[in-house]
Amino acid sequence: MSKPLHILIVEDSEDDLFLLLHELRKGGYAPEYVSVCTAAAMSQALQERPWDVVTSDYNMPGFSALAALKLLQDSGLDVPFIVVSGKIGEDQAVAAMKAGAHDYVMKQNLPRLAPAIERELRDAAERRKRREAEIALNRQFNQFRTIFDSMNAIVYVSDLHNHEVLYMNRYAVALFGNEWQGKACFKVFQAGKDVPCDFCTNPRLVIDGVAQPAMTTEHRNTINNRWYQWTDRAIEWTDGQLVRLQIAVDITEIKEMERLKDEMLSAVSHEMRTPLTAMLGFTEFLLDNEVDRQAQREILQTIHKETDRLSDLIGSFLDIQRMKDESGSLVFKDIAPREILEEGARLFAHSRELHKIIIDCEDNLPKIRGNGEKIHQVMINLLSNACKYSPEGSRITLKATAQSGEVLFCVQDEGPGIPLEVREKVFERFYRIDNSDRRMVGGTGLGLALVKEIIAAHKGRVWIESNSPVGCSIFFTLPSAN
Repeated sequence: MSKPLHILIVEDSEDDLFLLLHELRKGGYAPEYVSVCTAAAMSQALQERPWDVVTSDYNMPGFSALAALKLLQDSGLDVPFIVVSGKIGEDQAVAAMKAGAHDYVMKQNLPRLAPAIERELRDAAERRKRREAEIALNRQFNQFRTIFDSMNAIVYVSDLHNHEVLYMNRYAVALFGNEWQGKACFKVFQAGKDVPCDFCTNPRLVIDGVAQPAMTTEHRNTINNRWYQWTDRAIEWTDGQLVRLQIAVDITEIKEMERLKDEMLSAVSHEMRTPLTAMLGFTEFLLDNEVDRQAQREILQTIHKETDRLSDLIGSFLDIQRMKDESGSLVFKDIAPREILEEGARLFAHSRELHKIIIDCEDNLPKIRGNGEKIHQVMINLLSNACKYSPEGSRITLKATAQSGEVLFCVQDEGPGIPLEVREKVFERFYRIDNSDRRMVGGTGLGLALVKEIIAAHKGRVWIESNSPVGCSIFFTLPSAN
């Protein structure tokens, strides 16, 4: 059965056209054709319908095969073009092939035309398949690139053999710069590296030409000093070769949280061990020994003191943890600054026999916006410290003044003060000044850490300044309500 063939024939000779069609039918084709012999007619024919092949005589009055070939090329169509001529020299044939013609057939040898067309149709079909595959692959790549560019993670592709970076997403470019083309991945993503990284997974991603399961590792980047979790796997790239895809997620905050958790557990266990050791030791002593009433009382007072200390430690620790969990859900209201100071002073009225608590606050200060319970906790911690570390008969002053958009609070004492070099450290968990001539009373080391957490949750600041000649002032700010 004859195969249909849509052929555009550029020919000005009726006899040659008849012979050409005759050979095509002999070759097993059923040609559907249009014959043209001018540029205008050819242009119109190219626009009107699709063609399987174009044949053209080499020389015609006012037109030529080279001009027809140029017209076809300018149209952007990928259609086989075969020169069919009775008078064409070797140089002319070579020139036509260099210009883009797919083949040439002498009119004296027309039986060769059908096989030539069959071959070119097959090649054109292969080109079309490759082009469609490339278009599909590029479309898929663009989709992946859109997805990767939207990720807050480092995504890049590199050659498995020479480590050259083939692709980087927008996030990676923002971190490591856009001058990555032609560079090895270890030079782009690591500082001062001229050889592959020791932790490179390339040798394990492909074994015997087969891509292996994804591998996940954790490493600190030597350029920005941040921790990343890297996931590597071999994928097929646009050229069909296996390459390495690496996706890295920043886990620095997670690492820091793990470190803080470990430090917290270590510190809590250490701090709890001290009072527990004392409590167990004195309890065992009472159980194993006969002691008089006065000695029993002293031992029980020590046990009670250590129990209180342990209770304070656990309570403060739980308060800090709750503060972290509740910081985003605190209920705020408008509170008068004087109310905050007076309530704190009222709770420490029992201490007025030992200290003079003075309130220095104007009545017309703007209200602050905050959580009353948490701010009250701040005042309790600061006043408690001031009473603990201040000598009998000294003065403790509670102040509040208005500033631009906020209210500045201050708890000022006349105690031994806090050295300049540790004024930031005292807000860290479990940090305590160990100098015996300053530390008159033991503490949990969590009070000021809790104060800092609460003030931070209110978008405020807290810091320490020294007084003259003795004592210190702890300042904190809270946003005003208006």
